[in-house]
Amino acid sequence: MRLLVCDTSNSTCSAGVYEDGEAVHYELSFETLTHSETFMPLVHRVMEQAKTSHSDLDGYAVTVGPGSFTGIRIGLAAVKGMALASGKKCIAVSSTEALARSCENATMTPKNETLIVPAIDARNNRVFAQAAEDDTLRTLLAEDAYDADVLVKKIEKIPEIIYGARRQIIVVGSGASVMKKAFERAKSPLNIYYAPGAAIMPKGVAPAAFANPVFVDARDIKASYCAVSQAERLKKNAGSES
Repeated sequence: MRLLVCDTSNSTCSAGVYEDGEAVHYELSFETLTHSETFMPLVHRVMEQAKTSHSDLDGYAVTVGPGSFTGIRIGLAAVKGMALASGKKCIAVSSTEALARSCENATMTPKNETLIVPAIDARNNRVFAQAAEDDTLRTLLAEDAYDADVLVKKIEKIPEIIYGARRQIIVVGSGASVMKKAFERAKSPLNIYYAPGAAIMPKGVAPAAFANPVFVDARDIKASYCAVSQAERLKKNAGSES
């Protein structure tokens, strides 16, 4: 099975062609231009380097969030357009799962003793996050928008943490700095590592897609924002004041 895997859900954007889980060619962009300017040229380069046409693909995999509202919309619109034009279907991938799968445990503690917390900065002390076993990626705290201090308390109550089966935590992604401050405020005794520079890579999107290849019509794939946008919050507040 050959897929084009894509991510525009955060400050970086990426695309890659993967054949049965193995990379044919991929590219990650750190450009400061908007995804609306960079994403489709990036896709074109990747497809060209992979010597692949859209008719060669079995489908498209795309991160659906949570993350940047605008970025998610751009990626979904582009992938939906490509899928509808080529008559292919899509696979929805969680951004936090893709982030977790993009990272390698480089510590001395084995993965089966480690909890991974992919966290994306959602501003105002909030993060989009989940908590999972590092080796199996079994979810221990569901993906959602969390206040960082509340999330710390929830992590400290996870049975695998309480009873010591998971004696190390690795927090990855743009929300790692927010979580570091929250753990420090809680004076948490847990053994925690932080990787704030971790980004969603095609190598994280691809295994999530191949592990659970649920194809849906491009018209039916939907964003997973896990929160309302700032515009919606402002509109709600304005309505309550009037």
